[in-house]
Order: sequence, then structure tokens, then C-alpha cells
Amino acid sequence: MRDTYTLEYPFCGGWMEPAQWQAILEAVDGGCRLVSFSTLSIPLDGADEQECVRKGMALAEKLSRLVPYTEQAVDVGSSLCWGENRDAWLHFAGKLNRFSSPVSFPAYEIRRNRECLFSSDPRPEERFSALHKRVRICLEEAPHHEFGLFSCDLGFAVPKGGHPEGGVHLFAGGGGGIPAGSPALAPRAASWLGRYSLPEALKAAAVLVALNERFGETENPRKRRLKSLFATRGLDWVRNELKNAGLYPGEGEEPEFSSSGEWSRNDFYNGLLVALPSGCLEDTPEYAVAAAFRRAAPFLTAPVRITPRGNLRLHPADRCVAERIKMLLRGSRRFSPLSIESCSCRGLPACRRARAASSLIHQELNGWLEEILHEFGLDDEPVVFRISGCPNGCSRPLFAELALVGRSEGVYDVFAGGRPQGDRTAFLLRRALPIGKVRELFRETFRQFALAKGENEAWTFGEWAFDRLQAGEVGPCCAHRP
Repeated sequence: MRDTYTLEYPFCGGWMEPAQWQAILEAVDGGCRLVSFSTLSIPLDGADEQECVRKGMALAEKLSRLVPYTEQAVDVGSSLCWGENRDAWLHFAGKLNRFSSPVSFPAYEIRRNRECLFSSDPRPEERFSALHKRVRICLEEAPHHEFGLFSCDLGFAVPKGGHPEGGVHLFAGGGGGIPAGSPALAPRAASWLGRYSLPEALKAAAVLVALNERFGETENPRKRRLKSLFATRGLDWVRNELKNAGLYPGEGEEPEFSSSGEWSRNDFYNGLLVALPSGCLEDTPEYAVAAAFRRAAPFLTAPVRITPRGNLRLHPADRCVAERIKMLLRGSRRFSPLSIESCSCRGLPACRRARAASSLIHQELNGWLEEILHEFGLDDEPVVFRISGCPNGCSRPLFAELALVGRSEGVYDVFAGGRPQGDRTAFLLRRALPIGKVRELFRETFRQFALAKGENEAWTFGEWAFDRLQAGEVGPCCAHRP
């Protein structure tokens, strides 16, 4: 089998400048893949390994010269990066950096068959370890959150169209976990702690981190996150500690979210999204997305964002470019809300922590679900579906409406009952189900959902599954957030 060589290059915050796109498109014909949020895997072609490494280093240095890299520890929602108060919100996000490790690193890697040949970071293993220990932080604007606000240690929500002087809503204590375990290990949706001015929000974040260091189990890799402190000490205790520190939330109610992830309830944002099957920017007979993007890229005027689910979102200033790409793709494969919103982690064999395949079966499972939804007249139902190769849950499966979590090779736990808003953890539907039986379970589950939706059009899949599980048809393994 022929060796494959790739350059894996991270982009700060997932943003790629037009000049960087042009440099990549000039260097390769296609086949780029979004391997994780902010990181693009670029194929390298050469006569031998030495030439591939040389080409990769030259391209990486060119990309770095075009846009100086700055480390970022906070996931910032796209709408805040587009708005008139962009600079103020990015300045606030920069102040939050001190509470965590970077989301992505300015180090690039050159790989052969996924094996690292060269890293510009002298200590890549330390970086990898830091990534799994970091405090997860996001800054989003209601009523839609892209980065899973309710699964974050610290989440800051800006009211729609909010000005920095109006402050932010603080959420804390969210995260995935191990279902049916102790409360400290269980998945938990972040709790709303109130609305604060920006200086007070920074102080509150510092207090929460300090409380976790003092009363939490930060040396225990399974209990180091804030959610374990919230679970063991209780929400009232946390709120009292904030008051003891002189922090009293201002007036206002908890903000409401209508959706999360890639697929918004707002067509303004959906129109800027370019879907990439399994994160691949390459042409197939039914979807020539690389050719369409290559023809449209010279007209870009603003950065393009790599989304958390491996798609591309264009800036509102480039709406005409997004429309041009979609016009070029007219008549090609149609991507349903489910296929755009679904995601997976790397899984076996790429991830050392995985117990089962994830990205390898992602596209096949999406195909199964789309066929089943079509069979029952649910083509446009925006079901949030995720797959994880192990209970670590890098794809945040326990905040989805439907999810698979790997137990061992070819065997998965099936979860259901989360909400499209991402603010409720899922429930166990089936334990240790072989992959060969998953399609049968999906079909029967969606057959029943279609019947229920025929009687009540307002049902979402997650709410219907939650109602069914609460009725005692399947025992829940995770609690609703407080």
C-alpha cells in the first residue's frame, strides 16, 4: 500500500484568511480533510518522503507568514466575530485565556499514514496531555450556540445583539461523563449562575476555578472538571460562595436557546454554510464541492470558518460567494439537517483512547438514518446525532438527541433524549448493542416517532424520546440538569 503524507495545520479559532485558502488551493488539487475543529489535513505529494516533508514545511511556513498565529483558549461564536462589537468581545475572550490551555496550537505536524514524522512543537506529547486537561470555555450569542455551551466548564452567553456594557450570562459546571456512575462522574449540563458585567464575570470565573482547586479533586483525571465540584457540593453552595466573594448577579432571566451546533433555526446562518461530507474538501461523482470552492475562492473577501462539525461557514460579507458555491452545486447531492449537524470523534484506529470505531462508520450511519427518515417522511427533521469511540465523548454524544458511545470494538451503548438546544443530557436506550443491530433499532425507533409526530407536529425527536423514557419504557441513566 502506498504511503500517504499530510500536513496537519491548525488555524486560530478555526478562521482561515482568503490568502491562506489561495495558498492551499495553489499547492494541492484537493483531498483536504478537516480532522478536528481548527485543524486542516492537507495531502502532500512528492517523489519521496524527504520531498514531501520539505513541501509540507514550506507550505506551513507560508501559511504562518500570511497570518501571524495567536493561541486561543476560548471558543467564540461566529456571530460575535462578525458583529459590530467584534473587537470588544475578542478582547474579553483574550482575558479568559488565562483560565485554560489553548483550543489549538500554533504547532503543525507532518504525518505519514497518521504517524508523526515532524512536529514544529518540541514537546507534542505535553501539548496533547494539556488539551485533555484544559478547562473548556465558550463565548456565545443567544439564541444559538455553536460550541456546546451546556457541556462547557465555563460558558458565557451574550443576549442577542448585546453590547459589552450589558454584560454576559454565566453558565458553569457542564461536561460529559460516565452514565450510571457516581454523580461526580456523570454527565451534567451547565447551570445558569446569573448575569454579570464583564469585570464581574472575569472575577466569577476566577472564583470558580479557585474553588475547584481548593475543594475539588484536580489531581484525579476523572474528577478534575468543575462539573464534579457542582455535583458533590451542590448548586446552592456554589452560588453562596460567589456571594461570599462579593459577586451578586444583576437582574434578568436565563437566556433561551432555540438551537445548537451547525444547524440554526435561522436561515441567515444556514445560507452561509457549505456542507462537507465527513469533513472532506474533495470531489465525488455526486458532490464536486472542491471544484466549486476552487472557482469561488478568488472572490472571498473575509475569513472562512472551519466549524466544530467539519463544515465551512462563510462570512456574511461573502454571502454572494456562498450563493455562487451552492449554485455550482445545484443538482448535486442534497445534505439534510441531520447530515450537517451530526458529528463523530476520530475513534479507532486513529485515537489511542478509543474502544470502537467512530469516524470510520460515521458516513455509513448517516446514510442509514437518512434512508430511515425518508422512509417515514421525516427528511427535514433536524435530529442531532453523534458518535464517540469511547465514554470520554469528545464529540459530546451525551448532549445529543441520539448517540452511540463505543464500549468495545463493534459494540456500542445507544443514548437518546437530549434536546436540540443541547441543555439536557441523554438517557440510555440500549446497552452493549452490536453494530449489526443498530440499524434495526434506529428503524423501529423512528417508526414510532413518525407515528407520534403525526399526532403532534410539535414533537422533536429528543423531546419525544425523553417523554417516552420518562414514562418508564426504558430506565434513565442520566438526570435532567438542575
